[in-house]
Formats: sequence, structure tokens, C-alpha cells
Amino acid sequence: CEGGQSDKVSMKKVVLMALALGLSLPAMASEKVIDMYKSENCGCCSLWGKAMEKDGFEVRTHVMNDQALSALKEKHAIPAGLRSCHSAVAGNLIIEGHVPATTIHKAMQSGSGIYGLATPGMPAGSPGMEMGARKEAYDVIAFSPDGSKKVFQRIE
Repeated sequence: CEGGQSDKVSMKKVVLMALALGLSLPAMASEKVIDMYKSENCGCCSLWGKAMEKDGFEVRTHVMNDQALSALKEKHAIPAGLRSCHSAVAGNLIIEGHVPATTIHKAMQSGSGIYGLATPGMPAGSPGMEMGARKEAYDVIAFSPDGSKKVFQRIE
């Protein structure tokens, strides 16, 4: 039983690695889930959700009346000038409007602790607002609960 001690060490490592993986999987999974909040009559919101699904997110849609949706935006401290037709939450990230999935992934992977991202208005060519070949350049704005904001990414 010369290898008995190393077998115990190896088994310990395997158990610890499995435990670490098991603990990190729920966190990784929650980052791939987007809870989208929208009004019943918004078609572009549903198209945005489908675009997020194509990019690997699981989208859970919550239909709300306008009063409840407005209250949700207040609760999440989304600045009035950045508000759009739908709001979403992915992990700890608040998303407002037609933010591209690539930008969401970039913010999540940056480790910069960004609170929220918003695409003000409904720019042509943004996810859910596709209009053939017509595309507008637009800014995706990072915002904080205190109302501060800055350009996170320019989309051309």
C-alpha cells in the first residue's frame, strides 16, 4: 500500500474540486438567466428577449401593467432619462432597454461591478429593433444607483 497516502490526497483534491464546482455552478447559471419585465403590448421587448436567447441566455418574461413596471424601474434606481420600454435583471446587473447581449457579457466579465446598463430610446438596429439594413449608432450607458452615468460602449 505504498500509494495509499497519495490516493487519499488525490481523492481529497477531487472532492474539493467537485465541491468548488458545485458551489460555483449556481452563480454561473444565474448569470445566464435574464428576468425581463415588460408591458403586455410591447412587441419589441419580446424580440429583444429572443435575441438574448439566441446569444445563450435563458429569458424569463414577466408581464406587468405600466404602474408596476414604473415602480420596478424606481426600485432599481434606473435614471428617468435612461428608461425604455422594458427592464431586465441578469445576476446582479440591471438592464434597461435594447442592450446587446455582447455588451451584457462584456459587463459581466469585466469584474468592474457595473450596476446597470441602458440603451436610451429605441435605436434602429439594436436587438429587437432591427429594421432591415437600417442601423443607428448609439451609446450603451453604465449607471449607478446614485444616478451617475457614463458611456460604457459605443455601438456603430
